[in-house]
Amino acid sequence: MILPPTLASYVQPSSAEFTGSYAADDKRMGHLLAEHSPSPYKQAVVLLGSPQDIGVRRNGGRPGAATAPEAVRRALYKYTPFAGDRSVADFLALSDAGNMRVEGVDLEEIHERQSLVVAHLLSQGCIPVVIGGGHDIAWPNASGFGAVHAEFGVINIDPHTDVRPLINGLAHSGSPFRQMLESDELNVPAGAFAEFGTQRFAVAQSHVRYVEEREMHVVWYHDIRQAGFIPAFEATLTRASDNGRRPLYVSFDMDSVHSADAPGVSATAPVGFSADELCRAAWVCGVSPFVGMIDIAEVNPACDVDGRTAKLAALILMHFFGGLAHRKP
Repeated sequence: MILPPTLASYVQPSSAEFTGSYAADDKRMGHLLAEHSPSPYKQAVVLLGSPQDIGVRRNGGRPGAATAPEAVRRALYKYTPFAGDRSVADFLALSDAGNMRVEGVDLEEIHERQSLVVAHLLSQGCIPVVIGGGHDIAWPNASGFGAVHAEFGVINIDPHTDVRPLINGLAHSGSPFRQMLESDELNVPAGAFAEFGTQRFAVAQSHVRYVEEREMHVVWYHDIRQAGFIPAFEATLTRASDNGRRPLYVSFDMDSVHSADAPGVSATAPVGFSADELCRAAWVCGVSPFVGMIDIAEVNPACDVDGRTAKLAALILMHFFGGLAHRKP
């Protein structure tokens, strides 16, 4: 992926390597990303990593998410592109913009730069897929998305609302959606933001009230269990997108997955969605013509078990790609 010179200075190539050796008729995602060639007949999808956990540290979480983009890439490289009835390689032009440069840069500057890179990718007709890092990445992602779309919706798949106030005026992993909702430059209309999977005893009453007072939606985990995961998620997509009339950005916080499936996260959840449910949600996002961007946040390789969480994050991305390959023009 070619960025203009100014933006290119904000990123650096990924250091993750694909070491697999497979037959010509058994290519893996690592081969496809290495062999990327643009095509006007395929949807352009671009990976972007944000290898930092500054916001997690500020919020008192477990550090370690800084190494997640490379861990997720290594897992991603080993998956095959075959989605059961078609190869994603036949429908998507996949490339990797690399990682945001974070050494010697404060979080506020990283966010500003990331917002510009995301906005550029979107303006070029690409679908950005951002790999965090802490959930503070949602603020620059929303900011970049809003710089391109006059009006948009957002879904946060998360047991927490992440609308905490800033800490001494500084952003952190618990503040991104408050920043989004209070921004004078972004237009997220009433009803266009949904917290999906909010859990009892994991969120402050004041934070739920904050979301609801802004006429946004809190879709509780226990209500999702009553309605069924996919019906509840599809209903949330429909509502946040105003029946497909506005584009959506969907954020996958890996804290939303129960710890048996995702032990390597910044804040583990003994109760949560299953690995299969998050994969199915990603497929639905891929198929949906109004989802223009996703991210994965809070993978923490330092706390992972056998790379289980990084592998799941990569598999979620693969299901998004598979859904995209089935998306109708």
